[in-house]
Amino acid sequence: MTEIKIEEKKNSGGKKNDGSKSKSRESKQTRELRKKIEQLEQENKKLQDDAGALRDQLLRKAAEFDNYKRRTEREFLDNIQNASQELIVELLPVIDDLERSIAHARANEQDAPMLQGVELIYKNLMTLLEKRGLKPIEAIGHEFDPDKHNALMQVDSDQYDSGVVVDQHVKGYTLNDKVIRHAQVMVAK
Repeated sequence: MTEIKIEEKKNSGGKKNDGSKSKSRESKQTRELRKKIEQLEQENKKLQDDAGALRDQLLRKAAEFDNYKRRTEREFLDNIQNASQELIVELLPVIDDLERSIAHARANEQDAPMLQGVELIYKNLMTLLEKRGLKPIEAIGHEFDPDKHNALMQVDSDQYDSGVVVDQHVKGYTLNDKVIRHAQVMVAK
């Protein structure tokens, strides 16, 4: 605490004033000043504590805001990447039908302009969907992966080792590296 020194006043003749009244008044003023100083020091400490708490709160809010900003940016990018997922999933049976039609026409050795037109449409559709992130899952000849493949049955195979996909019943697809349809496969025993 700050010390306050109060000098005694001397009267004009070099003598001290009447002691009791001036000492009591000076000591009363001293007490009041000390009390005021203590109040101001307490108020200062309280204000410093409040300022520290507000600074901490501000730092927490700034960190929360940064986390919120990063999370919303990530969600926005995910939404953009997967905005067309529902439509693409609904198009997959149409793609399957086109592939079956083309395979059937080739098996019957039909080389008509109609087949060429369907193949061109299929190629253009797949090119467009691949630009949007659609990729077929490679299955035949690859190790069975339960994250990508759905095993329909196990079959005996002389050509493939155990646990390798032998045949594919329905093609699987990923969209932006996320499986949207598992490949339905047969696996070697």
